[in-house]
Amino acid sequence: MHIYNNNASLTYSGDDLFFNTVSISNLSQVADGMGVIQAVLMSCIISVTGTGNALVILGLMANKKLRTPSNYFILNLAISDFLTGTFTLPLYLKNYVINGRWVLGKNICKLWLTIDYTLCQCTIYNLVLISCDRFLAVTKAVKYRQQQNNMKAAFMKMASVWMLAFLNFGPAIIFWEYAVGYSVVPDGECNPEFYYGGRYLLYSSFFDFFTPMAAIAFFNLSIYFNIRCRMKSRVQTTGNNSSDLLADRRSDNIIVNNGIVKGGKNVTGVCTGNIKKV
Repeated sequence: MHIYNNNASLTYSGDDLFFNTVSISNLSQVADGMGVIQAVLMSCIISVTGTGNALVILGLMANKKLRTPSNYFILNLAISDFLTGTFTLPLYLKNYVINGRWVLGKNICKLWLTIDYTLCQCTIYNLVLISCDRFLAVTKAVKYRQQQNNMKAAFMKMASVWMLAFLNFGPAIIFWEYAVGYSVVPDGECNPEFYYGGRYLLYSSFFDFFTPMAAIAFFNLSIYFNIRCRMKSRVQTTGNNSSDLLADRRSDNIIVNNGIVKGGKNVTGVCTGNIKKV
């Protein structure tokens, strides 16, 4: 059915409306299918993350021989990843993937954002701490072994990681609205106030991305070049030892050839030592 308007050039077609309705219906079905796939994939990620890090935590708690400062740093990383997989990801799955919007209220939103940002930063800073620990183990091995029994220093480093991770975003998430005097977060959304404007994200990126990345790159490159230098020194030392051994053998042959050995005795009076009888 077609309806024409004589006073305007606009033409309305019932067939076009039908096809548009079918297209919107197909798009919604595709979106629902993608949502189901995303929900399944996130559920698998949550299960693997929670189970794997839980096994790491239980392994270090059960075996006392593993309780060293280096392994405690790995434990700290496992705790942050475990909480990410069992708290922040399930809430994201429930609200944004299943419901399509945030439905748990503003207070729970701030709690979730604070924990989520803190855990992400804690993971990054733990990687920096582990890289620094490996750097000290390679470059300052003697001093590193002496500090292996100093558990107090290790726990202080672990606590400082959590504190720095919280201070980077936590106060801004909690108090930004009260400091400014108003909120710009739309209904149904759960984002920090500084997400919608300001330069806080740019300034904080130096502490939450660029500085940790530079530190990790520095530590790992230093480890690589240090090990490479040691390998070259070892190869040179081995080559020098081989040359000295060959020189000793040649000198022994000269002694044997210059002296006439009969019945195990050297006629010229040179002491042959451990030279075999000929």
